[in-house]
Formats: sequence, structure tokens, C-alpha cells
Amino acid sequence: MALSELYLVQEADTATVSARESADFWVEHICRNQGTLRFRFGSASTFHGKTTAQHYADYQLIGFRSDSITYSRTGTDIRRDDDASLRVVVPTGGAMNFRQDDRTVQVLPGQGVLVTKARPFDFAQTQNAQGWVMNVPAGALPLDAGAGPALIDLGRGLGSVALGMIGELSKQREVVDGLCFATTCDAMIDLLRLCLRPGEKLPTTLAAVDAAVRDYIRRHATDPELTPTLIAHNLGWSLRQVQLALHSTGTTPSQLIRTERLNLARRHLREASADRTVAEIAYASGFSSLSAFGASFKGQFGLTPQEARSR
Repeated sequence: MALSELYLVQEADTATVSARESADFWVEHICRNQGTLRFRFGSASTFHGKTTAQHYADYQLIGFRSDSITYSRTGTDIRRDDDASLRVVVPTGGAMNFRQDDRTVQVLPGQGVLVTKARPFDFAQTQNAQGWVMNVPAGALPLDAGAGPALIDLGRGLGSVALGMIGELSKQREVVDGLCFATTCDAMIDLLRLCLRPGEKLPTTLAAVDAAVRDYIRRHATDPELTPTLIAHNLGWSLRQVQLALHSTGTTPSQLIRTERLNLARRHLREASADRTVAEIAYASGFSSLSAFGASFKGQFGLTPQEARSR
């Protein structure tokens, strides 16, 4: 099946059902998209909400607008669906309050917030609140245990760039396909990860090295001969400089190369025609060993390349 055939755009509006059914309609709709949650309506009998959702595989971006409501996730809910993925919520109207790990933050337009579904939380929004919710795989963004909701500044710098991408991706939902949607989501996650770096800024030289190395790896990941030493040589820095710059952002050259190749292979597995073998995809993504590819893929995504293709 072509990737574009798996990409879905769906809309839901409580105005399509009677007033007495609207609360039940909303509960069923939200749980279907966001997993097990609990609901406290400001006014169940008059509640109105609507969403526009973009789905592809593990990626999801939902634009929403609704009346006053509080969503909760308890320990029982967590045990029931065992979902440890992350959510980035970006308000564009109204105030939103998040509580997790005994910490409460208020989120306003121009900000975003990161929470995990692996721990209980409460999410309360005011009347006529609106914004986006983005599903993010577990571990894709940094959120330490016990740290509570992580605020993201989307009003300037890379945060503003990420916010613009979210809005434009939602606006273009009818004309993008699954590959474009997934690729853009990956880029937005990369930007949000940079926005979540510790407050102390990296030295200018290390920041420049970090950015250059990441860009070089994106452009050359399919080269099976790509190594940290080769990257350092071609960029004109020492291997120690490259390692130090990436260490400051929590990774290594080898990890970045492997992650980029794995993400590329996962996209090829979803897009490729049936006559293209897993081995061909592995080699085309920069892996020189099929067994190493299979082990790395299973470790990263929790399923084998064959299982990813069948999905």
C-alpha cells in the first residue's frame, strides 16, 4: 500500500450530534485518539468541541477547539493501556493548566508544554480554548522523571520556527502525503529538542559544530562509509571537538548516524513496493550489516523491520 493511502485527515464536531449526546461523543472521540483518559466537563449538557486530526503511523497532529474541560490520567489508566508516549500541547487561544509530578504550570499562546503519558497528569483548559496536540514517541524529547510538565518557549528563535511549521503543516493537511507529514514531524521534533536544551547556552563554537554535524549527517547518512572521523575531517574540525559538541547536547556522532539511518529505513519500509526486500532497504539506508540493522531497528522501535513493513 502506498504511503499516501495510509495518511488520514479526519474531522469531528459535537455539533453533528444532539446536545444530550455531545459529552459521550467527545469522550469516545478523544479516547480513540489519545488513549485512556478521564473527563470533567464545565457543562456536559451544553459542551461543544471540534477537532481536525492528521494521522500517519506513529505520527499525529490534532487541531482542537472546545469549551471548558479537564482531562485526567490516573495510575489505573496507565496500567490499562501501557502508553508511555509524549504529548506536546500548543495553545493558540485561551489558558491551559497542566499538573504532573506535583508541579502545575499555566500555558499561554506563544508557549508549548511537554508531558508524558507514562505518569498521571491533569490538563484543564478554559472556555473556547484552542490549539494543537502533537503525539511524540517515548524518549524522542527529554523529560526527566519527576520533572513535571516542561514549558517550551515558542515565541522566539527556533521555538517560533517550530510553531510556524506546526501551523503550516495543519493548514496544508489536504495536500501533503504521509511521507511529507512524517518528515515534517521529525523535523519539528528536532527543533523542539533544541528548544528544550538546558537554559545555559552552549559556547558559540560548540553550538556551531553541533549544528554543522547534524546537518552533515542528515545529508550523508546513506553513505555506508560515514564515520565520526570522516565527518570531523570533512568539516575541518578534530574528532574531539565533534564529540565534545554533541556530548553537550546529550548524544554522540555514532548515535546520530544510527538514528538518522533508522528513521530513513523506517520511512522506506512504509513506502517501498512489495518487491523491494528488507535487505535492499537496509543497505540503501546506509547499513552494511543486515543483522546489525535488524537488531538496531528492534531496539529503537520495538518491532522488527518485517513487522514495521506489514504495519
